[in-house]
Amino acid sequence: MCLVTKINMVQDKVLVEKILEILNKVAFLDRRRIIIYDDIKLYPSEIHLLLFLHYVQDKNITNIAHKMGLTKGAISQTLSRLYNKGIIKKETDPHKKNELHAHFTTKGQKLAKHIIEVKNSIESKYLTYIKTLSERDKKTISDFLDKMVSILHNKHQLS
Repeated sequence: MCLVTKINMVQDKVLVEKILEILNKVAFLDRRRIIIYDDIKLYPSEIHLLLFLHYVQDKNITNIAHKMGLTKGAISQTLSRLYNKGIIKKETDPHKKNELHAHFTTKGQKLAKHIIEVKNSIESKYLTYIKTLSERDKKTISDFLDKMVSILHNKHQLS
């Protein structure tokens, strides 16, 4: 094997290690991300559900669980925590007694708005950088990320 090939293999391995390192950091930060707003402390599962409720607008717990790929029990526990924090109110469907619906309180609406503003601020920093790239670089990054999603999706399908 020639020296150039060995060097390229080492560089490729270093690049793969960097990719895996950033994935680990993102996963770690996502698990550790806590938002405190107006004396309310929200944990990652609560943040994800709150954003889901805001964007998807489906308030039926069974549908939420199905769309998020979680159990109804996990959704119910998280909704209970949000309820206890005064972020949502839960109502039983008058026509279907076994269906529960979740709605934001005024405090919950303000909190969702705050979280979205923080998220948008972070996204704008990435967008500012992305705008400096050439179309070719953007395509390369996009193709790479598509492949990463595909690899991660296939890994989870086999588990």
